[in-house]
Amino acid sequence: MSILSKIRHVDSYLYRNLIAPRLYSWRDRKILEKNLELKNKYAGKRCFIIGGGPSVSNIDLGILSNEYTFVMAEFDKNLEYLKLMPKFHIIADSAYFSEDQTEYWPERLRAKSGFIPTQTIMYINIGAKSFIDKYGLFKNHRVYFIGMQGIFTENLPFNIGLTKYVPYPKNSVLMCLMVAHWMGFEEIYLLGCEHNFLSFNIGRGKSLVYSHSYQDELSKLDPSNDAVLKKYISPRDLKLTYEKNIAHVLQLFKNYRFFYKRAREENPKIRILNATPDSFLDVFPMVNFEDIKFDGK
Repeated sequence: MSILSKIRHVDSYLYRNLIAPRLYSWRDRKILEKNLELKNKYAGKRCFIIGGGPSVSNIDLGILSNEYTFVMAEFDKNLEYLKLMPKFHIIADSAYFSEDQTEYWPERLRAKSGFIPTQTIMYINIGAKSFIDKYGLFKNHRVYFIGMQGIFTENLPFNIGLTKYVPYPKNSVLMCLMVAHWMGFEEIYLLGCEHNFLSFNIGRGKSLVYSHSYQDELSKLDPSNDAVLKKYISPRDLKLTYEKNIAHVLQLFKNYRFFYKRAREENPKIRILNATPDSFLDVFPMVNFEDIKFDGK
């Protein structure tokens, strides 16, 4: 890399991580200030963040129906979704409202608007707001928005408060953790978070999807069919090599660690516990789901 290229890279890095988050936070301050309604509302309570991993299939989700539960992304495909009646549903991925990319994901966001119970509070990527307004989605839900810009890094200060832009989390579980921390939850359990991404070979002619606790139509599609790929897979994901996936997973684990350190600085009482069996996510202490106490159990 030439000296000029290095200078440009540094300028871009500082803009994306220092300047842009502040500019966007000011621009969208009225939208983000609504998040103050839920700040520390559940202080000292416990919650469960439920990922889409296959181990969730071994849990009777009805046992969690009286708990504070977070789900994300495509979890509404789980057959026990309405039995669980999650308190919060997080949608962070920009694919859901990028009309110029694949057809499938914007269709899924419209479907969620009609299916997800109105009692479930929605937390959605702020980039989707114009899309939601345009198509009149989630009119009967309580909807809050999250702004994302920049990265988690030890080299620069980053924000995890929801009245300003936060770094891109790289997955929805971490976004749920940021929301739960903001709400004041202090005992947070992770379920369905196997994080065994590197055991899957994703891409053209390979698998189109990771293993989940619900039926995913993508797993039944021909991964070599160009029409299928155009509708269901973003150009970004088609270019994902195994080496790049290793780098993504490494950064994701670092993001968890950076977030947890900052969260504990802000609230030393917070505990994040991974109750997912055979999980690779060892950033947080592991516990057995069977050892968690429930009322009447």
